[in-house]
Amino acid sequence: MLNDVLFAIAMLVLFWDAIGLINRWYGLKKHGFQISPGLIMWRTKRGLNFIDRVARISKHGWRVYGTVAAAIGIFLMVFIFVNLIVNLVFVLTQPVKLPGIMLVYPGLIPWLPVVPWLVAVASLLVVHEFSHGVLLRAQGLKTKSVGAFGVVVMFGAFVEPDEKELMSAPSSKRLRVFAAGSMGNVIFGCICLVAILLLLVPKPGVYVYAVAENYPAENLTLGARIYQLDNVHINTLDDYYNFLENKRPGDNILVATENETIYATLVRHPENENRGALGLWTTSAVSGWKFANPLFTLGAAMSELLGDSVFHPYVYGLRVPWAAIEILKWMFVLNLGVGLFNMLPAVPLDGGYMMQAILERKFSKEKSKKAVRVLSYLVLVLILMNIAPGLMR
Repeated sequence: MLNDVLFAIAMLVLFWDAIGLINRWYGLKKHGFQISPGLIMWRTKRGLNFIDRVARISKHGWRVYGTVAAAIGIFLMVFIFVNLIVNLVFVLTQPVKLPGIMLVYPGLIPWLPVVPWLVAVASLLVVHEFSHGVLLRAQGLKTKSVGAFGVVVMFGAFVEPDEKELMSAPSSKRLRVFAAGSMGNVIFGCICLVAILLLLVPKPGVYVYAVAENYPAENLTLGARIYQLDNVHINTLDDYYNFLENKRPGDNILVATENETIYATLVRHPENENRGALGLWTTSAVSGWKFANPLFTLGAAMSELLGDSVFHPYVYGLRVPWAAIEILKWMFVLNLGVGLFNMLPAVPLDGGYMMQAILERKFSKEKSKKAVRVLSYLVLVLILMNIAPGLMR
């Protein structure tokens, strides 16, 4: 882990050194770039006409979308804020320290491939900013430019509005604009999930997902289907867990897979010395209907981040190369995760500006700004405390 972090830092230093040299040699300012230490920003008017054309397709329809996005966004803002607090309580009280929030970068997450991450980040930025831009134009608000930026390790894209015009617009218009970006990411993430489910063919049965060294099952072949434990046929994960539930250390069992048959003597379970353990992690295909439950979908995205993959070639047949599934999977995870994270009531996140627009309906702009500023500091503390266990781990 330390080597990965040091390598990432070295690559980051080389990147910014290269940007400085390119700027010195080619004068990037005349091409719309703004360069300073640790900062690069590019502005252009290309793409504004396309945003206008999309907004003109149905201005009323886009406003309705913005209104629905704002209503759902307010609910999600409360949900994510409460969930952040609940996560923190769990992190502080459980013996196994898991992060409530994760930094999603290759290297920090070892199983995150670079190319799918880059594609996923690009989709995230394009969808988010395009959604903002369309709602701006559909409501008659100006867009000055589009562009991209990098600040040390954070990279992004933007549609630049006329700030004075936007912040003086009615709160209903601002709510639509700010909600549209994050809601666009959530919707796009769900579209990617549907594409994954259509492209994968679930395999029946239970499969060897991982094995532990120096445990009875350590020599089993990864990805092999488990057919039988003693005389019990294993068709579901419940069959597997129910069989082992009453087994004790020292019990001898037969394990039959598609590749081999072994006789294993169970050892003590690391979390319960009265239970027998094989040292075997199993997996099976998930029914697509389970994703109709939003909480299950959120849990699946978090499982992918934690390395406990829901979508695995062991348990699915493919209609496309697995590389395409990897890209779609991370597009789903990042668009859903970042879209929801952006709903937190803290500036400069969308949720912070939404909260400010909501408060302005009851209070003055100055009081609303102060309240959101205080709330933003609170959210920042919660975020840092949620992230810390993951970094320490």
